[in-house]
Amino acid sequence: MSVNEFFDWKISLDDELYAVIDEKARKMVVMGNFIELTAVLWLDQNDVLQLKPMWDCVISIDDATKQITIRSAESLNMKEEC
Repeated sequence: MSVNEFFDWKISLDDELYAVIDEKARKMVVMGNFIELTAVLWLDQNDVLQLKPMWDCVISIDDATKQITIRSAESLNMKEEC
């Protein structure tokens, strides 16, 4: 997994995912293989983190540590997760 800093948040991504961050727009785009859009994260005008999943992924949020983990659903055994 790779870890990206997004303002006060740590975003952990599966190895096949990568992030593009635009600090001025306060947005992060998470992409996968073949330029597949996985998720978009942004801070709104009230500094509330917004998250829009775009593809089949599993997103874990730990608000106490301000850490988000995004994993490809294909890389998980969903029977173990559910």
